[in-house]
Amino acid sequence: MRSLLTDLITDIGYEVRAVATGIEALEKAKTDGYAVIITDLKMPGMGGLELLEKVKAINMDVCIIVITAYPSVESAAEAIREGAYDYITKPFNIEEIKVVLRRAVERHYLLKEAEQKEFYQELSILDDLTGIYNHRHFHDVLPREIARAKRYSQSFSLLMIDIDDFKKYNDTHGHLAGDELLKKIAKSFMQAVRSVDMVFRYGGEEFVILLPQASKQNGAEICKRIHDSMKQKLPVTVSIGLAGFPEDGTSKDELIEKIDSAMYQAKRLGKDRSCIFGEED
Repeated sequence: MRSLLTDLITDIGYEVRAVATGIEALEKAKTDGYAVIITDLKMPGMGGLELLEKVKAINMDVCIIVITAYPSVESAAEAIREGAYDYITKPFNIEEIKVVLRRAVERHYLLKEAEQKEFYQELSILDDLTGIYNHRHFHDVLPREIARAKRYSQSFSLLMIDIDDFKKYNDTHGHLAGDELLKKIAKSFMQAVRSVDMVFRYGGEEFVILLPQASKQNGAEICKRIHDSMKQKLPVTVSIGLAGFPEDGTSKDELIEKIDSAMYQAKRLGKDRSCIFGEED
């Protein structure tokens, strides 16, 4: 029966591996990638339902097709309730096998395509070098945060951070060392903020941090934490500009302009400091 099924599926155009027991099938499933597994429900040692459960624990995306005789269709229905994709009946009908296999393989590749899209979508929002969120994602997130804050009458704070004299560090130590420094700084920022906060690489040596439901006073505390962390762990300092919603702006452009202005104020006052928009230093 196994040999017959192997020949039928090979003739359709699929590559097939055949084994004699559920235990052998499970070992193959652990080491090799398969789009579809076809299994009898009744086998010595490990039955089809047990194999189904164990394979699904390894890889949820594998399509498992069970084999049953016409009098045992209820057993196939039970297998489908447990996660099987479909069933085929004995004696085999080649047209039935073609249809079920084609659907199963299409489903497998659709799942793979969806996973790839999700993977590349994730890549598109992350900075290649530092692994934190990128400039484009910041411009997607900020309008949504503004809309949410308006809807629920909430506040939030924004920080713009520039690494002081980064060009000098690059010229002295080389671009590879500069890249490593950027990675360490991004990691330091992530450690200094709350789990709900979002850190973005805005461009070059500039970063932005979004602090949801945080007042400017809360933001100032984060600034202090960042400065302290930089002094302890890293060979450079940073200048930080801080602004808050809604008091300093209620649109994306307004808020970016305010944090940029506050950050440059920190630069003008001697670097290695934070400036809060609207406050005298």
